[in-house]
Amino acid sequence: MKISPRTMAYMAVVASAYAIITITQGAIGFGAIQFRIAESLNLLAFFNPIFAPAVALGVFLSNLIMSPYGILDAILGTLATVIALTLIRITKKLFDSLLIASIWPTLINAIIIPLVILISGGGISALTWSSFLPIALSVFIGQFVVVNIFGYALFRILQARHKNFIKKLEEL
Repeated sequence: MKISPRTMAYMAVVASAYAIITITQGAIGFGAIQFRIAESLNLLAFFNPIFAPAVALGVFLSNLIMSPYGILDAILGTLATVIALTLIRITKKLFDSLLIASIWPTLINAIIIPLVILISGGGISALTWSSFLPIALSVFIGQFVVVNIFGYALFRILQARHKNFIKKLEEL
C-alpha cells in the first residue's frame, strides 16, 4: 500500500495530537485513575485504517515521554492500543458498528494497563486478584467515559452533522 504525502501528513497530525493532548493533560492521563481524552482518537481507525498506526505512535510517544511506568508502559500500553485498533478494524468489517467498536479500547486497556501498573510497582509478585481488580475497574471507568461516552458521541455527531468530514476521513 502506497501512502501519499498528504495521507502521511494526516497521520502525523493524529499522532502529534494524541501525544500533545496526553502530555498536556499531565498526571490525569496516567495511573489507575485516568481520563486520557486522546483515547477518543482510537475511533478514527473505525473510519480509516491509516489512523491505527498514527494513534499507536501517539500512544508510544506520550507514554515514553510522560509515563511514570517508563518503557514498560511505552511497550505494553502501545501493544494494548494496537490490539484495540485491530479489533476496531475487525468490528468495522464484520458489523460496521461504531458502538461495538468503541468497547475495544476500554476492555483491552482495562486488562493490560493494570498489569503495567502492578508490575512497575512491585514486580510479578504484585499481581494478585485483590490488587488487579480495583485498578482494572478504575481504568475501565476512565476509558468508558472518554471513549464510549465522549468519543462515541463526538463521532456520531460528526457522522450526523458533518458527513463530508467523515467522508474525507474514509477517503484518505
